[in-house]
Amino acid sequence: MVRIGLLVTVSPILLAFITSLFQGGSMFDEGGGTGAYLWFLMLSVPLGAVIVLIGIIRLILKRR
Repeated sequence: MVRIGLLVTVSPILLAFITSLFQGGSMFDEGGGTGAYLWFLMLSVPLGAVIVLIGIIRLILKRR
């Protein structure tokens, strides 16, 4: 669950980077379209943090 949470957290950055490679622009350019994916960080970072926290709690409880 921890790895899934980390993947959810960085997925907008990866998506912006990969699409900027295909379009040939900057991943931070919102006018070109690829930079707009970075706005999804406002949703993915809290969601990923919650998933990581749940994974850590499950890991601690499993070891006991």
